Amino acid sequence: MAKVKRVKKRKLNIKALIILLLIIYIIVMFFYTIFTSPIKNIYIKNTALLKDNEIIEVAGIKNYPSWFKINNKKLEKKIKSLELVESVKVKKTLTGKLIINIKEAVPLFYNRNTDKVVLSNNKEVENNKYLGIPTLINYVPNDLLTKFINKFSLINSDIINMINEIEYNPDIQKNETTGESIVIDSERFLLRMNDTNIVYVNIINMERLNDYKEIFASIGDERGVLLLDSYVEDNDLLGIFSAFEDTGESGSNGEN
Repeated sequence: MAKVKRVKKRKLNIKALIILLLIIYIIVMFFYTIFTSPIKNIYIKNTALLKDNEIIEVAGIKNYPSWFKINNKKLEKKIKSLELVESVKVKKTLTGKLIINIKEAVPLFYNRNTDKVVLSNNKEVENNKYLGIPTLINYVPNDLLTKFINKFSLINSDIINMINEIEYNPDIQKNETTGESIVIDSERFLLRMNDTNIVYVNIINMERLNDYKEIFASIGDERGVLLLDSYVEDNDLLGIFSAFEDTGESGSNGEN
């Protein structure tokens, strides 16, 4: 007679099931909380001219929207519409932080020819709120102006604020024999400083302007003409500075 094989019934492990359901619940609630919770903190970094509320307003995050609804790329595009924003990077964290890292475009000078303010990113904007910047007083060819802006944007802002006027002033000399005009340096500029000094500088040597304070710290109270348009080793003052008494010039006209 054949034996009957008994099938054992497995008992439902209630405890294991409850733990599994609890784990699933925790995971679901974790993601639900992330997707529905508003951002908790907004951090705006590296701004000096832009105001936080201006950035928050244009980004449309004044009411702290849901973390999940924030699209980084769309937010960056909105913020980039501000004229002083050169570049922007948005990052959000799982803890509810929204970090906005901005690189500002710097107002460099007022262009009298266009009645616009020129920024370090080569954009021109309306002259309605930028004070204390120098004025470009005459016409500069477009290709040369772009080169000038690119180099001038490397100058420290405290030095730029010491400049009153910028004049395109190419070095042109006459041949004594033929009387023909010869262009020695087509990229030279004349800067009239707020302290009455006059500075000649060309595009290739533009970054030497960053030494302006250091140079005049060694001169003292003298005022005169500073030649930064040609290379002089270690900024030798005997080669680059002449007091007004020696040159016959004054800070009011600055012409050579």
